[in-house]
Formats: sequence, structure tokens, C-alpha cells
Amino acid sequence: KRRLLERIRATGKPLGDYVQGRFYRGILTGLNEAFVIDGATRARLIAEDPKSAEIIKPFLRGRDVKRWRVEFANQYLIKIESSENKQHPWSSKKGAEAEAVFANTHPVIHAHFQNYRQALIDRYDQGKFFWELRACVYWQEFEKPKIIVPAIAEEPSFASDFFSYFSNNKSTIFIPPSVNFALGVLNSSINAWFATQVCSTKQGGFFDFEPRYSGQLIMPVSNIQQQTLIEATVAAILAP
Repeated sequence: KRRLLERIRATGKPLGDYVQGRFYRGILTGLNEAFVIDGATRARLIAEDPKSAEIIKPFLRGRDVKRWRVEFANQYLIKIESSENKQHPWSSKKGAEAEAVFANTHPVIHAHFQNYRQALIDRYDQGKFFWELRACVYWQEFEKPKIIVPAIAEEPSFASDFFSYFSNNKSTIFIPPSVNFALGVLNSSINAWFATQVCSTKQGGFFDFEPRYSGQLIMPVSNIQQQTLIEATVAAILAP
């Protein structure tokens, strides 16, 4: 077993090195009840104020991420970045004045948040203001072609995302040079076995695919022909 592990490691480099450490945890809202909404609520908020569409983004939970592809469950994130990361009309204001500007900028979102006001105020994970999400410097990474993996899974369950999904903290995203090539390698039977050797085990036969473990999976050195073949095969697998 040790010899086989050494042989696999010798074929390439760890995923963490391959993506140059560009692993990112999904979003922690501190209060999903307020920030994560279903399709019907999204439709209502946008109907009442079309500008709401600017800050409502498609959202995935860890359990929505399957092997090869995601299964979008019509969940959405109200994405209001912390004023520590983005300049909003209310960012330079204080207290009640800041909230008044927020209410004027996004009136129906403000009204929606009133249902959760005290819980939003009391939560630990928040931005400069209680209606903002916690500080995050990698928001833009979610909107790039990427791979998503659930934190806990029974087998390597890497999925591609070309549709700018945001995802929760039960998932990890990363940005490889070629999504389809990386996806084919990471979902391969070789890495499935390798994962059983390097990933922490959980009850019920599950494995931990957080970056400290999944980052050890091996991306083999390949030539153009090999990479092209794997990319074409994955494209066929992903085809509708």
C-alpha cells in the first residue's frame, strides 16, 4: 500500500499545489433563515423591487453538490458584502443613518430582514452592519469557472460549475487551469482509492474532503493529447 501511494504521488503534484492554494470555503451567513431564500421568495422580492435581482444569487448547499455536476435546488443567497470589502451607499454612515440608506437602497430586502432583525443583530458572523455578510476577500472567485466539492462525501464528488453558483460553508471551491481536466482526474477511480488513504474518515463510511485532505489528491503530469482526451471525455459526461 505504501509503495502504491508513493507511485501515485510520483506521477504529478498535489491538488493544493496544482491550484496554487486557491481553495476557498463556501459562504457562512450566520443566519441562513434570513439570507438563504427559495425561488418563490426570490420572485416576490424581485417583483416588488427589480433592483433586488442585483444581490440575489443562485446558491448551493453541500448536499446539492454531486459527482460530476450540481443539482440546483432553487435556493438563493441574498448577497450583501461587508462594507469592509465593498463600498455601499451606506458604508460611510453610522447606526440609524446607515440603516435608513440601506432601506432606501433595497427597501424590500430591508423589509424581509425585519422578520429576523434581532437574530441578525445577535449573530456572530456579520459584516460592518447587521444586514451584511461577514467579510470575505474572495467573492469574485465564486463567479469564475470552478470546481466545487462537498466537505463530507462517501466518494470523491467533485462537480464543475460554469454558472457562477455561490455555495455554503459545507463545500469548498477551487479554480484549476482546466476545469474539465481536473474534474476527470479528481473523479477517477485512482483518486477515489487515494482519497481513502489520505482523507479523514467519518461515521457511516464518509470522508472529509476539506482542503487539508483533498489538497493531497494527485494531479498527474500530462501531455496535450492526454489532457485533450480527458477534457473531451468529461465534456461528454456533462453533456445534457
